[in-house]
Amino acid sequence: MKKITFVLLVTAMLIFLPTGCQNTAAKDHTGTKGNQTEETEEHKIGVAVYDVTDEEVIAFREYLQGYIEECFPEVTFYYSYSIRSKEDEMQFLEEACNMGAEGVMSFITYDLPAEVEYCASQGVYYMMASGTVAEESFRTVADNPYFLGVIGGGNEIEYQAGADMAEYFIQEQAGDSYLLFTGGAGIGNEMHRMRSIGALDAFAKAYGDLGENSEELALAEEPRTLLVGNVRLTIFPGYTSREEVRDAAAKALETAEYDNVLAMFSVYSLAEELKAADVRLGVIDSYNQTNQQLFADRILYYVTGKFNSTIGPSFAAMYNAVTGYAKDFRDNGKAFSLTQGFWTSDNATDYNEKYALATGIYVNAYNYDDLDSVMKIYDETASFEKLKALTEAYTYEDAKSRRNP
Repeated sequence: MKKITFVLLVTAMLIFLPTGCQNTAAKDHTGTKGNQTEETEEHKIGVAVYDVTDEEVIAFREYLQGYIEECFPEVTFYYSYSIRSKEDEMQFLEEACNMGAEGVMSFITYDLPAEVEYCASQGVYYMMASGTVAEESFRTVADNPYFLGVIGGGNEIEYQAGADMAEYFIQEQAGDSYLLFTGGAGIGNEMHRMRSIGALDAFAKAYGDLGENSEELALAEEPRTLLVGNVRLTIFPGYTSREEVRDAAAKALETAEYDNVLAMFSVYSLAEELKAADVRLGVIDSYNQTNQQLFADRILYYVTGKFNSTIGPSFAAMYNAVTGYAKDFRDNGKAFSLTQGFWTSDNATDYNEKYALATGIYVNAYNYDDLDSVMKIYDETASFEKLKALTEAYTYEDAKSRRNP
């Protein structure tokens, strides 16, 4: 019920957001800038998400519909509701194509080659807008002109995010029992897999041999409890947004004492159980209101994650494609793979300092002027190199310098 109430509140906020694309030099998309000579055509873009009620997804949606659609009124976004399988993903792609989408920005993939192949057959562009895909899958579709590419952490950053979070709790030495939520690591989510491997490697480095290698343990499809010296580590797979997983996780928190909980994704549905269990929580997630409250409640001690305008460069890449400039934004003729990491906070003060810029609609890390400068139709100097530079200038310090030069 709290989740539903929150979603309704966010929807109401979007309805009453102040209109206009504030803090921008211009938003006249009627042929007054760059290469555009005629009135802008309308463009529909599909957005494939894993759960429309997830706070990270809500934050991205606020940015796309509350800000991007104001700045680029010729663009509309067509959202999925909840994608939990390859079949769900393919069904949404079909729906988006039937609705007239020219491109799809996806935040989840179950079979990248199949997804790209279908979109290409419909003359529709496809990209992973924020995420990480397996290198083998990427190579399979890198030459397809309808596959734009991937923007996200990549294996190295995802791995390091998991390792850094685990190392933080190990160094804090606040107890010797850990519950590790690995999410979709065992069912094809490459982000969760790499994060989990990073965390497990950190535990092995600190406490010794885990009995199996980290890559095998990360793929566990059932809960596993390991005893390494005096340390108890439970690996718990699955998405807690799914009722059966949530109920099993709640029971685990109730029946076994844990000092620390490390999650490779958001675990908001367990907020009350985490409070009752009196644990120290760390998540790889996003900067959002729930995490702010969990810091205030002294449940959350560490967060590393995305911010609402993280996906700005992905939108710019897709906009270039649907306005006829896809070929100009390829990496030596192939789909691109651009690096975009996370912001991190290990205390409430630091979190709150970053929160305003992380969640702002009109004052944000990637604003209209940033995106306009890498759109070929509005700026003749826009290029793949400029898009890459903007995308990879993702740190909090980079964003602050753009807003306060």
